[in-house]
Amino acid sequence: MDENTRTVVELVTETDLSGRNDLTGQAGRAFLDYLAALFAARREPAVRRLLLGIRRGRPEDKALAYGFASHYLDYDDAQANIAGHFSTVLYSALLAAARPEDTVRDFLAAYVAGAEIEGLLGACLNPAHRQQGWHSTGTIGPLGAAAAIIRLRHLSGEQAAMVLSLAATQSSGMAFEAGSDGKPLHAGFAASHALAAWRLVAEYGLSARTNIFQDETGWLAVFSNGQQRFDEASWRCCWLQPGQILEPGLWMKRHRYCSAAICAADGAAKLYEHGVRLGDISRVLIHFPPGADRALRYEKPQTGREGQFSAEYVVWQILAHGGIDDAYFQLPEVPAEFLAALPKFQRVYDVGKLPLSVRAVPVTAIMKDGTRHHIDIRDPQGSPANPLTLAQEEEKVSAAWESPLAARLIHEVRGWPAGTIGPCLKTIEGVIFDEVIE
Repeated sequence: MDENTRTVVELVTETDLSGRNDLTGQAGRAFLDYLAALFAARREPAVRRLLLGIRRGRPEDKALAYGFASHYLDYDDAQANIAGHFSTVLYSALLAAARPEDTVRDFLAAYVAGAEIEGLLGACLNPAHRQQGWHSTGTIGPLGAAAAIIRLRHLSGEQAAMVLSLAATQSSGMAFEAGSDGKPLHAGFAASHALAAWRLVAEYGLSARTNIFQDETGWLAVFSNGQQRFDEASWRCCWLQPGQILEPGLWMKRHRYCSAAICAADGAAKLYEHGVRLGDISRVLIHFPPGADRALRYEKPQTGREGQFSAEYVVWQILAHGGIDDAYFQLPEVPAEFLAALPKFQRVYDVGKLPLSVRAVPVTAIMKDGTRHHIDIRDPQGSPANPLTLAQEEEKVSAAWESPLAARLIHEVRGWPAGTIGPCLKTIEGVIFDEVIE
């Protein structure tokens, strides 16, 4: 094992949340948000077809199902350093790897360890990684999920390094899949690959190279074309200081579209509050830093699912109708009303380069009488600086699983980090696979 990899293994295995109520609290809220995304998608036709076709007793299949479902609606959290999604991969892998007797403290510590690896790797690679067309949920996710399993299952040394290695060699995910089932499958594959890596090493005794982060030929060198090297001192200094889920933090959503459009959406909402209406507008300018709209790849979406990755479709809904209706993202064809309004919209790239942690997507409405209204919102609701409240997170879960028993699950999570994960495992599996406790 090279020294870089040894450092990563030590950081993961020694992750301890004792005295870190800030991290345990945020990890618990991220779990509620994850549950809302998971439950909301459980009856989608593609999700049901996958659930019917897998072997739920096989951990890899369970992780695939949880990851696919929890990312299917793009309703799950996102993070700036990875320019992708943490919880859909990490919690999906952990739910598949957990045992009823595992403590909640270990479960949350495992999540945080996975998040640290993902965030630190993302900070090394982005924005170039995203701009090259990679979907980091699929590329970085397997390593984060493997780290989470290592921490949960108390692996160490060469065995832990081999699990990381087998997960790392399966890193994949192309951003062009946005708007199809391929994108949520990236989350499912990432979680599933980590489960497979763990079982192949721990149960079947298979081996792998343990030089994952070696500078010349390791994972980071491959994905950066040799431009990035592992900085051991920086990793030791940054680990849990304060923690990737706290800084730059998690973006949590109120609606089912790509978080790259949230700033523009809140800007459009503010314009609407000020009396700006689409019918009175001649042009709508949506401003980006160069390359910052790569995730919003559809300027002219043709389906609702493509519209989840279209700033134009999101802003149109608000300026035309006063708000977001998630039903628009499920339409087989976008409304004719939107297509008629589309010539009014234009993307411009006049925002200066920003740090990874800062998002800026201002919106300008140029009225038919020549007046201009410009809004630039940097901290929309759901952003790390303006987070959803705990009550809003609990309401997301209740709305996604409309059952009196949802309150019991929420109450269980309120008691964290005390107890074991067993009650949650049973409830979640029943909701997703059986729906017998609806």
